[in-house]
Amino acid sequence: MKSFGCHFTVFFAVSMSLQGCLGQDSTPIVYKDPDTGIVFDTWTASDKVTNGGLTLGLALPSDALKTDATEFIGYIQCSSTNTTNTGWCGLSLGGTMTNSLLLMAYPYNQTILTSFRYTADYARPDVYTGNATLTQISSHVNSSHYTLIYRCQSCLSWTEGDQTGKTSTSAGSFGLGWAQSIAAPKNRNCPDNIVFREHDSMSIFVANLSSEVASPSYSSWAALATKTVTAGKAIAFSQTVEEVTSIYIHAWETLSSDAKAHQKQDKREEYANGEMFHRMHDEILMGNGFQAQ
Repeated sequence: MKSFGCHFTVFFAVSMSLQGCLGQDSTPIVYKDPDTGIVFDTWTASDKVTNGGLTLGLALPSDALKTDATEFIGYIQCSSTNTTNTGWCGLSLGGTMTNSLLLMAYPYNQTILTSFRYTADYARPDVYTGNATLTQISSHVNSSHYTLIYRCQSCLSWTEGDQTGKTSTSAGSFGLGWAQSIAAPKNRNCPDNIVFREHDSMSIFVANLSSEVASPSYSSWAALATKTVTAGKAIAFSQTVEEVTSIYIHAWETLSSDAKAHQKQDKREEYANGEMFHRMHDEILMGNGFQAQ
């Protein structure tokens, strides 16, 4: 595994003058998502500096260019080199790796999982313990890319221990950073427990904001964020069908007689032969929880 002890401070100091060479432009491209109608400022890193390209996007509340926002709607599209090395990508909301709120995203079982991270040192970031909240609006995964649109609340200021930080939207521009890895994380079923190698490529840049980034439609767009994906927190999907059904048979056996009376007795047979496994898998994966009927 490569060391995380890179000289990111030096990189930040020179990156502003290198953006044109690296294909990372501060000027946003306004993009309207055809499915949701959400309008984003977007910044794209070309495949010259990434493996397949990467695009970040933001939409902000209507007054965000006058008053610092505390949340945003985000767009992130990252590339996968193949179906095995699906990779991960990350966003720094403060620009630098250290003392910034970091967001990781990666595909898993046709959905996208995320993890907030933080580090004060140039080391593998730990799970962020602050109150940032991510709710998904939509996600798409194919053989070459994965795309996530999400609402990120309490994400533009952060506190970790005695460290604090903030991104100012009223300034009209701020630092953003991204990172990308070809290799997929290990322990992918549980975002808090993933093990990941250092990124293969990264950049820090100044993101200039257009007048269209702050929209009066923000509240209606934010209301589209209804899905919280919590894969792996209820069950480890590396387990076999037999192991999983055994867990649910045990759960059945521990139900009270009154509770059993409200369940269909033939469901016990379905637990035993594994017929319910795929529904359990899909519902837990999508964050809906699992309920026997």
